Amino acid sequence: MPDRYLGQIISKYQVTRLLGSGAFSWVYEAIDQDLEIPVALKILRPEFSGQELAEARFRREAATAARLRHRNIVTVRDVGQVDGTVFVAMDLHPLTLERRLALAGRLPEVECIRIGTDVASALAIAHAGGVIHRDIKPDNILLSTDGEAVVADFGLARALASAPALSATNQVMGTPHYFSPEQARGQEIDGRSDLYALGVTLYRAATGHLPFEGDDWYAVAKHHIETAPEPPRTFARELSPAFEAIVLRLLAKQPDQRYQSATQLLDALGALPGAPERSGFTSRRSAHTVDAFPAVRASARPGVVVTAILVMGTALTWMLLRDQPASTRPGGGTSGDSAVRATVQPSGIGTPADSALGVRVGPLGTTASALTTAAAAADSKRTVSRSRPVTVRTAWAEIEAPDSAQIYVDNRLVGTRRYSDEFPAGAKLAVRAVLANASTSCTTAVRDTAITLKAGDRVALSLPVRGCAVVSYDVTPRDARVTFTPLDGGPSVELRADSARALSLPEGRYEVRIQAPRCVMGTDTLQVARRADDAAITRRFPLICS
Repeated sequence: MPDRYLGQIISKYQVTRLLGSGAFSWVYEAIDQDLEIPVALKILRPEFSGQELAEARFRREAATAARLRHRNIVTVRDVGQVDGTVFVAMDLHPLTLERRLALAGRLPEVECIRIGTDVASALAIAHAGGVIHRDIKPDNILLSTDGEAVVADFGLARALASAPALSATNQVMGTPHYFSPEQARGQEIDGRSDLYALGVTLYRAATGHLPFEGDDWYAVAKHHIETAPEPPRTFARELSPAFEAIVLRLLAKQPDQRYQSATQLLDALGALPGAPERSGFTSRRSAHTVDAFPAVRASARPGVVVTAILVMGTALTWMLLRDQPASTRPGGGTSGDSAVRATVQPSGIGTPADSALGVRVGPLGTTASALTTAAAAADSKRTVSRSRPVTVRTAWAEIEAPDSAQIYVDNRLVGTRRYSDEFPAGAKLAVRAVLANASTSCTTAVRDTAITLKAGDRVALSLPVRGCAVVSYDVTPRDARVTFTPLDGGPSVELRADSARALSLPEGRYEVRIQAPRCVMGTDTLQVARRADDAAITRRFPLICS
């Protein structure tokens, strides 16, 4: 029975109450006795302990979620085995979407958009890492204290290169009401199957109804394969046609008719009224013909200024040569519509020897000095109009983060603090900023987003990340409720004093409020900043009580 673990200490975790149960595991609230903070403790059911395959699947869930570190993917703190009990410790979130729907029936469109955006952000990172979740549903979507959606339960997730012993190709896995048609048929699936399941989830959240019901597994699966869903506005007339169109596209029977990636879905949701802002991202789009070379910031290094001058000279040379016959061009090749590319490399990022100043020339394949010499000869023979606009088939992106943050693009470390580069039009980038020395429990130390670049875009992307520090506090009486409210923005944290004596908080200024029955409410301010020795910040908050 699940209550067998209540009150027990497993490793360093004291189990306090049961949160939920599933076919293979039980989930409890527990106290991390080292950090003195509450966590979610997932324990493999005893009947599966000792079964090599079951334990391998259970551990793989933890490894998959830990590898896909993202604010919309549950944070795994620990995994282990004590006296035959296999467990995973994760961040504790107070509510599931399933419970939220049980209480509310259905949600406003703006909340559905926000949940869809959060889940799609998590799926974009998972799919970029080669992982398909395979069981997206309200039970597996947690809601944080500020309402942000967090994807959990990667127990059925499969890495694309995983061993057959752990995941058979044609095995039907998942929850029938959220099956994609190809999943119901037992066919090979990809990330578009997760998008279908998200479509079912949004349909239910917005209407209070599942798109397909049935008396048994087979009947529901048959509907997924053959039956068109009722339009969501049949049940909720207040939904916008644009949101309805997104949900119905997600529920298309053929994967090719759905959004082809979570990034495409993010773009569609982001265009809806009331869509949340995405990671401080701003895009400034101009006309079809634009300046191909962004202005160099005044604060740029001197070498960058030299680079910009060389780039403009190279661009002018290319304009002189673009109508020249292929046989007379340096290198003898054809240039087509290729444009000269300029890259301002960040400090510490190496460049090839031939492009030490960050200047890269496209298929022409020649140096700037060679192009200049050839242009001078060509210019003496013919006159070329210099007023013709340059059609840009590329986009420019600049990424900024705090001083000590590392910046990753498509899982590749590209620098610290600032990175800028030119990309082909249509490029889809997974961008991340991370404080490398932060603890895994510090969710504000990582910030991710996914963007799609269009021709001519000049994109400025800010990824603010913050470290965390442990606050150790002594509150009397012990049944008091303690609330930490950030004064610089962000969600509040509220808990009972007797549930934990320490808490990991993002750096910043906080108002602390302590309340207890028959006591005068106490307030204080607290500056949270990480110390060089990583020691906890200690504070005592006594209340005056009758």
